[in-house]
Amino acid sequence: LTVSETSSEPPQDEGSSLNSPRNLALEATFVNHNFSQQVLKMGEDRYKFPEDNPFHDPDEEGEVCSVGYRYRKWSLGNNLVLVCRCEVDAIQQGTNNDPQFLNIKALNEWDSRHSGGIDWRQKLDQQKGAVLANELKSNNCKLGKWTVQAILAGVDYIKFGYVTRYNVKDSGRHVILGMQQFKPTDFAQQINLNMDNAWGIVRCILDIVMQKKDGKYLIVKDPNKALLRLYDIPDNTFDSEDSEDSSDEDGDLDAPLRA
Repeated sequence: LTVSETSSEPPQDEGSSLNSPRNLALEATFVNHNFSQQVLKMGEDRYKFPEDNPFHDPDEEGEVCSVGYRYRKWSLGNNLVLVCRCEVDAIQQGTNNDPQFLNIKALNEWDSRHSGGIDWRQKLDQQKGAVLANELKSNNCKLGKWTVQAILAGVDYIKFGYVTRYNVKDSGRHVILGMQQFKPTDFAQQINLNMDNAWGIVRCILDIVMQKKDGKYLIVKDPNKALLRLYDIPDNTFDSEDSEDSSDEDGDLDAPLRA
C-alpha cells in the first residue's frame, strides 16, 4: 500500500530509514492486514458463503485469514465480459437482522509533522472531518481504489479505522484511535469519484489492449497526473522459479493467451 503518495510533499527518506517510502508501504500493509482481522468477533458462528475459500488448503496447518470472495460479472458491450473477484472483509447484522457486507480498511498516521500537520490524538474526536480531508489530500489514489473495490464488491458499508503509532519513532506498535463508516456510493460522491468515468476508463484500456498482439502487458499509473502508461513486457517477467519449473514440465501444452 502506498503512503502519502499524492501529498504535496511525499516521503523522501531513503534506504533503511523508518519513514522511507518502502518501509512506510510495508507498515501500511502490515497495519491493514492485522486491523481487518483484529476488529472481527472471535468465537462466534461465522457467516459462510455458498462456496469454500478458494485459497484454503485443507492439508495446510493453521487458519487462513477470515475473508470472503464474491465473483461478479459485468457486460461491457461488443462481446466483452468482465469477471472480477471481490473481497468482503466482514458481516454485520442490520436493523432487521439482515446481513450487511463490509469492507474494512485502516488509515495509519506515521508522523503528523511530515503528513499534513494534524495530530490525530488531539484532533480526531472533535475534527474527524479535517483528519479525513487531510487523508484524502495525501492518499487520494489509495482511498479512491478502496472505494471502487467496495462498490464493485457490492458491500453495504466501508469502515475506516484510524491507526497511529504508539511512538512516532516505532513502526512496530500501533494504537487504534477510532473508526468511521460510509456507504460506498455516498463516500464516492464525497470524494468526487465518478463510476461512469471509471468504467469509461476501463473500457478505453480494454479497447487498446484488445488491439495488441497476445502477450503480457504492464499498466503503470502516474500518481500525480491523469496519465497511464502501457508497456509490452516479456512473457516470463515476474515469473517465480516455481512457475518456471512448472512451465518446463508442461512445455508440450499450449500456453494460455494473456493480455
